Amino acid sequence: MAEASKRPIVILGPMESESAWLVDQLENRQDKSVGAYTFREGFIDGYPVVICRCYIGVVNSAAATALVIERYDPLCVIIQGTSGAHDPDLHQGDIVLGESIVELGSHYTKHRGKGEGSDIFGWTQPGAEMSIDGELRRVSVLRSDSRILSVADNVPYTDGIVKRGTIGAADIWNRELDVIAHLRRNLGTDCEEMEGFGVAQVCSQSGVPCADIRVISNSEWHPQEEFNEKYGEQCQMFVLQVIRRLIAEGSLL
Repeated sequence: MAEASKRPIVILGPMESESAWLVDQLENRQDKSVGAYTFREGFIDGYPVVICRCYIGVVNSAAATALVIERYDPLCVIIQGTSGAHDPDLHQGDIVLGESIVELGSHYTKHRGKGEGSDIFGWTQPGAEMSIDGELRRVSVLRSDSRILSVADNVPYTDGIVKRGTIGAADIWNRELDVIAHLRRNLGTDCEEMEGFGVAQVCSQSGVPCADIRVISNSEWHPQEEFNEKYGEQCQMFVLQVIRRLIAEGSLL
């Protein structure tokens, strides 16, 4: 029996290929639009779930997250989709559970005079300004909710490995191996995407549990592993099992 009165689980996917399959799994679906965003309301195993294509980028995903929190007061928010590998041991189809989500988009550079060039390896990441307990701070690392990750740890998966790791997020698609290696060495990143930190920042400041779950869709370490959007559906299949376990176990209730 569907229980519409309960706080919904919200799932965000940036692209159509990262959200459409999950939308098709909803029971008694209704679509409601707010500005550019459409919220697909429905039920999975009788529990309310809202799915939104949040579009690519930190600003888009943060805006969608703010709207969905204001509108639905969700039980939790899961941002999921594709990502590019930073760890050379990861391959297409592997899943990274974002134990840490690192902000890659802010940079502080030391002064260099005209004609002195640039040194990307000397850049530092000061992080995003956030209000924490009423105090403004610079934060460069946020974390997925441990309860959601504990459930995801135990979801069977046969199309690759599943590992907890560090996900980097910014409006950047890095293809330079020296830069990728630098980020992995200094920030510990396993993969990169373009939305997770914005979602985690809004959720953190709103007191809403969130998690970032990503599938490897491409790797510069392995040139034959070019971006393939089919892995977006693979990630959604994994996330559906996470949702079902969260509902069945009542892990967040």
